[in-house]
Amino acid sequence: MPKAFTEYEKETIRAQMREKGAKLFEKRGLKKTSVDELTAAVGISKGAFYLFFESKEELFLEILEELEKDFRARIFNFAVNPKTKARALLAKLLNDALLTWDEFPLLKNLTLADFDYLIRKLPPDRIQKHVNQDDDFVNEFLERIKREGIAVKAPPSVIANLMKSLFFVSLHRDDLGSKDYVETMKVLTDLIARYIVEGT
Repeated sequence: MPKAFTEYEKETIRAQMREKGAKLFEKRGLKKTSVDELTAAVGISKGAFYLFFESKEELFLEILEELEKDFRARIFNFAVNPKTKARALLAKLLNDALLTWDEFPLLKNLTLADFDYLIRKLPPDRIQKHVNQDDDFVNEFLERIKREGIAVKAPPSVIANLMKSLFFVSLHRDDLGSKDYVETMKVLTDLIARYIVEGT
């Protein structure tokens, strides 16, 4: 039976699981990384692992969400002039966000197969919680744009789907080819910006 941990130990182990887990997932991928490898990296028993996470997939999603928080914080760290080329500025923002996404190996290397595997392995309510976080981000993103004085002309639900579509296209990076992928995303971000905001 796993030993009882103090609250401090729990926080420390959980942080180590995220840190070590991220490195293992980056190196070996989601499917090939085992719970045994994750626990060995942190120095706890396999039984103790399940005191913290129901599965390695849940750990992976928690790591993913931590990276997304950083990613989203960078997106919100922008300033625009609503009187000048709002569409072009928004397109650049979306495109720069995708380039920022590429700075995180775990995000950049996430494949469609990994995503499908994650969906199959995690409980529906956990997936729904993640979807809700995505929707909250889009709503916050739109509010930020409006506060900058940029008029949004598209329905929020459609904008949310368009932004999600960029993520799904990124899962097909290998299919598109690295050079074509960059150009394709540039075109898509420009089209989405044109749909979202009024102005030039």
